[in-house]
Amino acid sequence: MPKCLECGFEAPRLQWTHFKYKCTGKFNNGQEYMAAYTGAKTVDAELAKRTAVSLETFVRKYGEEEGALRFDSYRQKQADSNGLEYKKQKHGWTEEQYRDYNLSRSVTPETMVKKYGLEEGLRRYEAYCDKQKITKSRDYVVSNYGEAKWHEINKLKITPHNPVLLAERDNITVEQAVAQIAARNTSAYVSDLELEFVTELENLVGKLDHTNKHAPYGKWDHDHNKYVVYDVKHGNCVIEFNGDYWHANPAIYHAQDQIRGKSAQDIWIKDQIKLDIARKAGLNVKVVWEHDYRKNKVQVLKEVAEWILNTRK
Repeated sequence: MPKCLECGFEAPRLQWTHFKYKCTGKFNNGQEYMAAYTGAKTVDAELAKRTAVSLETFVRKYGEEEGALRFDSYRQKQADSNGLEYKKQKHGWTEEQYRDYNLSRSVTPETMVKKYGLEEGLRRYEAYCDKQKITKSRDYVVSNYGEAKWHEINKLKITPHNPVLLAERDNITVEQAVAQIAARNTSAYVSDLELEFVTELENLVGKLDHTNKHAPYGKWDHDHNKYVVYDVKHGNCVIEFNGDYWHANPAIYHAQDQIRGKSAQDIWIKDQIKLDIARKAGLNVKVVWEHDYRKNKVQVLKEVAEWILNTRK
């Protein structure tokens, strides 16, 4: 029987109500608990198998034909209720609210830090990553579900992020697929300092074409098979507002310093690749460091504004 590693309570299934109302008050749900206690059990194995919402469970309960029909109906209902149109009609959401809702549910360093603070947020995120490494590994999937399932999962994961595959799946143009990817890649967390920088910059040069919170702009990286989103784009100018910690400011960190399990050198290489992608697309690139901006906001804003006005086409 699963035992809560936080308070010692035992039950066949540890529900979210336990963590929110009966535990120590540290967690709001099971996801947060699992992020803190990697590999902890929240449901009895036999109970999970018996009550899982799966094709196998439906077929066992209703027979092969009826079970398949009910399972397809269930999946469609879940897809509909999680879609934008349902949220619009049911809750009156805008597209921006729907996007922010989905992003807020994601487990990223940014969302965890926003919820729990820098130190605790990063600890929880690393614990979550450790768990994902196990359950999302090839060995785990193949041993539990077979080789075919592994290939199926990987194709499903790649398609939404590859404009060519997405266009083929949804019968749209590649340009439309790129626009869809950009729309849902709005940063889940933008620092208050970056928001301030963008606001002050717009006071000097006018409304910016693309920012992390408005019409985000990105490029598909064919060499690395991934999509990258830039902090600011205005005309042919791209600006990256780099936080000292997240991007390992070379004025502060040495190449071998470890940050979130990566060396500063690795972070620099990744950032350089992103800048090179923009340059290869014919864009002009400028990096603004948090340290420099904090030191002299007026001067940095003036330099960036002049650069945009003199460079933009």
